[in-house]
Amino acid sequence: MADAPSHVVDLATACVKSVKDTLQIPLDLEPETLPLLDHYAREIVGDEEHEVALGASLCGAYFGEVVRRRFGAVRWYAPEGIDPLANDLGADRFAEWRLEFEPAYLTFNPIGLALEVIEGKDAPGWRAHLQVEDRDREAVDAAVKLFGVERESDYYSFSVRFEVLEQVLEALAREAQRRGDEPARIGPEVYAARVK
Repeated sequence: MADAPSHVVDLATACVKSVKDTLQIPLDLEPETLPLLDHYAREIVGDEEHEVALGASLCGAYFGEVVRRRFGAVRWYAPEGIDPLANDLGADRFAEWRLEFEPAYLTFNPIGLALEVIEGKDAPGWRAHLQVEDRDREAVDAAVKLFGVERESDYYSFSVRFEVLEQVLEALAREAQRRGDEPARIGPEVYAARVK
């Protein structure tokens, strides 16, 4: 997990350990393990905000690391100072975390995405959904529609979200090629100025 912030690595590592302890199966940060993460996330239930917040932080960090490792030019924006094991943990402490893609403007919050997967519904205010430039929105929406999620409940899974992300990245690359855009590196300063 080189190049990931140490506190993100700690969360992803804790997720690997928790899944192994719970399911007796190790995770290896490959996309093929996401169905296991989906199964594990469905087991995170309860009225305790702490349980859901901890589960979302662990699963989100793991999912984010799978994405970052698979697609390469992706970095975390994950401010430090959060202890995921603290008893007073509120999930909203992770609300500003995100992955930032460099070759195209694309960002989302993996912790918010994990919260949606665990709760099986949208998490308003968490930026769990893919944010792209306005000029790319139509192409991205068409790619997601073409992918065709069969049931709404399928959308609330790490596996399907990863596949949708693959489709979106391909659509963004096609759009950039169609426009004749030169390869670019979108830096953290662009995201800092644009994230809504």
